[in-house]
This record gives sequence, structure tokens and C-alpha cells, in this order.
Amino acid sequence: MKKLMTICLVCVLTAAASQGMVLSLDENGNSLFNGNSLPWGIGASGVDPTPPGPIYTLFYNLPFKVVPGDVQIFEPDGTVSDVLRFIDTPGTTFSSIYVYSDRDPTAPDFDLADSMIPLPWASAIVIPMPESGSEGGWNGVSWTPGFNDPGATSAPITYEFTSDVPEPTTICLLGLGALSLIRRKK
Repeated sequence: MKKLMTICLVCVLTAAASQGMVLSLDENGNSLFNGNSLPWGIGASGVDPTPPGPIYTLFYNLPFKVVPGDVQIFEPDGTVSDVLRFIDTPGTTFSSIYVYSDRDPTAPDFDLADSMIPLPWASAIVIPMPESGSEGGWNGVSWTPGFNDPGATSAPITYEFTSDVPEPTTICLLGLGALSLIRRKK
């Protein structure tokens, strides 16, 4: 499944590469940055250092520095369903993204980020972002941060976050759909 997901994400990333750097990630440890997967983890090395901590959740190490802060992803009814917390790691050349997702007690399987939604990080910028898509299929956000927004870097970057990891068939259809849209534009 991961191989199929990677192939489809590569197709989508190739299509978006003309817009600058692209980072695609989800709440289950799947990611691509300019065609390469990012290391991820959970546990002591990934404890979110911000208050109220410690919270053990999924994190990705980024090969660049970012503006710290939270991107809160909310459902159409206004409830926050996911948080992407960007942390600048002092004394290093990298930053990290901590991924938090609400834990649906009715779902049979849990994703790696299904821990809890943290309180807003009071000392950092918080940006609300509406989720698009439908439950049970692809849903998430796509955004390019402004100069001082959480996740901003020294170069333009677009983040693609998939909130619910869809089935492999859905992922392939999304990739093929993106390719056909790009082909039509040309």
C-alpha cells in the first residue's frame, strides 16, 4: 500500500513542482518532499517541546528551518480536527512538524497522529485552515504559507496535508485526476 501511495504522490508532486517546493504528508507517517520521503517518528525523540507537553504524537523532521506556529485544520462545523505544529529546533539546521489528529472512537483503525488536539500554542502564530474533501475519502488542506506564517521557509513551499488516509484506489484516482488536469492546462 505504501508503494502505491508513494507512486501516486509522486505523480501529484511532479505536477505541482513548477510552483516551488512541495511537501505532502499525512497523519500516518507517509510523506514526500521533492520526491524523497521524510523521516518520521513517535516517542521520546519526538516529544512536542511546547506547553502543555509532553504529548507523544507523530512528527516529521524537515531538512530546512521554518517559522514556528500552529496550523489548525477544522471541519465544516467549526471543530478543530487536526493541528500541524511547526517547531524550529534551536542549534540545528532542521525543524519539525508535529501532527495531531482527533481520535474517532468509532473508527476501527487509528492513524499514528491520533493522539489528541493540543491547546493553541499561546506564544506562536495560529492559523485556522478549513478542511476540504469528504470523510471516508481524501480530505485535508493545501496551503502556501506567507512570509511569517507557520511553516514558512526562505524559499516558496506548498504543504499538502491529507487528514484521512484514503484507500489505495482512491489515492491512484486522485493522482490520475491531477495529471489529467495538468495535461488539459497545457
